[in-house]
Amino acid sequence: MIRLGYACISVKNKNNPNKKTTVAQINKLEPAARLKKLRQVMQTNFFNLMDLLAYNVEHQIFLYRLPSEFVPLATHPVTADWNWAEEFAWDFRKAGEYIRKHKIRVTAHSGHYSILNTDKPSVLQSTIDDFRYHARVFDLLGLDDNSVLVTHVGGVYEDRSAALDRFAANFEQLPTEVKRRLVVENDDVSFTMVEVLELCERIGVPMVLDIHHHKCLSNGEDWVEYLPRIIATWGNRTPKIHVSSPKSEDDFRAHADNIDPEEFLSYMTALSDYDLDVMLECKNKDDALLTLRRNLEKRGFKGEAL
Repeated sequence: MIRLGYACISVKNKNNPNKKTTVAQINKLEPAARLKKLRQVMQTNFFNLMDLLAYNVEHQIFLYRLPSEFVPLATHPVTADWNWAEEFAWDFRKAGEYIRKHKIRVTAHSGHYSILNTDKPSVLQSTIDDFRYHARVFDLLGLDDNSVLVTHVGGVYEDRSAALDRFAANFEQLPTEVKRRLVVENDDVSFTMVEVLELCERIGVPMVLDIHHHKCLSNGEDWVEYLPRIIATWGNRTPKIHVSSPKSEDDFRAHADNIDPEEFLSYMTALSDYDLDVMLECKNKDDALLTLRRNLEKRGFKGEAL
């Protein structure tokens, strides 16, 4: 069975759980007003999350990426005195119950500034803090190990081998609750599918295959030949891959608004041998998913499998 999902923001349902505030805005407020503002944003995000999850269930979408900013400024010093986990324990519990009841897989993707193979101690610490935050959200929701946090390897730093070794060494510094959720995705500019696969096998974590990224950066390897090894890194968990279409030949790395159905169909022979989840990364989010589903149904693919 192949399940489709989308990331963070719905274009059909305007209640999106990614309301934000900024450090500059918070710093203008007195302590009491500051907490009030943070709580308002957080409560809005929970309200919108429940609305969006219900919308997803209604449309049989059971894979969803939670926005990293769900808890406003969660890892910034400006919120150090705010015990958001305790204040919103009831909301986390209720949201988790709904997610588990409807068998929704919720995942996350770390931000661009979280770089585990950094050579700067301050960046490493902020990365660990970010990873710990994501793991804590999933733990508060009571979600199993299929709720993973996706990250990239990071920078090359003029020495590919050393950069990969540093990722492996820094991975060992992560708290246990982060290690159980962290998965690594191949990117489109730095590390190839094969390099990431070998790293994941080395440190014992799942690999997220991004087919579009592989097309942007590879040494000509056929991803289909490597798919069994990639799937094996997931063990008993459900594998997850990313699919997107290029915006154009001239802007190949950028994501298109929608998924090319013919391109997706070309993947189906290899993918249909497995039970896996496919995160669609495209500008039109859920609308692109529903459009792709309709196009695939016209070609004979029906039901919850898509």
